[in-house]
Amino acid sequence: MPRAIVLNSASAANITGSTFGSALVANAGDSLSVANYVNGGAKILEFWGIDSDSVAEGELIYTRPDSTHDQQHGFRFEIPSAALGGAGTNAAFNFLPGYGTIDLYKSDTPQILFTGTTGDDILVSWVTLYDDLPGVHGVFCTWPYIQQHQKSALGIQVTAVASGTPGAYGAQRAFNADDDRLHANTWYAILGASVQIQVTTISLLGPDWGGQRIGMPAGSLDLRSNTWFVDQAVKWNNLACIPVFNSNNKGNVLVQVADGEASTSPKIDFFLYELDVPNTQTPEG
Repeated sequence: MPRAIVLNSASAANITGSTFGSALVANAGDSLSVANYVNGGAKILEFWGIDSDSVAEGELIYTRPDSTHDQQHGFRFEIPSAALGGAGTNAAFNFLPGYGTIDLYKSDTPQILFTGTTGDDILVSWVTLYDDLPGVHGVFCTWPYIQQHQKSALGIQVTAVASGTPGAYGAQRAFNADDDRLHANTWYAILGASVQIQVTTISLLGPDWGGQRIGMPAGSLDLRSNTWFVDQAVKWNNLACIPVFNSNNKGNVLVQVADGEASTSPKIDFFLYELDVPNTQTPEG
């Protein structure tokens, strides 16, 4: 069963301000629709976002009542963007804190609607776990497996910058564009990342994850994010969700950031473990 862990984002610039009158649109390369999984199921594990300037309320409505209950408001959630020093300093709030998840059903497409202040920009991102997604075979490992095979620890900087359009993904930046120190033909696990400036979403695309986007939040409430993927693995009952890639693919591991503000430059340092897994094997666990 090829498990997949997929990040998607949706955004809207200059919302109307009417009651739930602003619908978010999937960012370029992403999709609102649930992919056509085969066995098992799918669910949203994490869901976060920001309003660029003001407080806001959103609603996530899938067509299946098993997912978000009804077509009136579905799953409603608040963005307290003006808290903790102001909207411009927060970058991301979690909408599914703790152990809450949302079950999803194949080919369903939601509406993501917002009530907010006219002219604000809104960005949300979510991580979906698919038990069995055909055509995708991502390399993800458990925390005990990573600990068992750790060889060394290092940090690699990638200076990806958010788009000039609030909410959109910025330009792709190769993992080795700014700091090219990975050993050749070696497996590395990404434990998390730290930033100098808070940003809503950090995204990675690479062949070792089946070409699917993965990622994490890096807002003010998530600045202890150096082990974000490890924390996810532990949180979800030792789930194999720590991304691993081979250094031979470093030029094809592409980093992007998206933020509620334009042109944010977080200066990302990714925290990695070098693994002692032979290069003739694919890490499993």
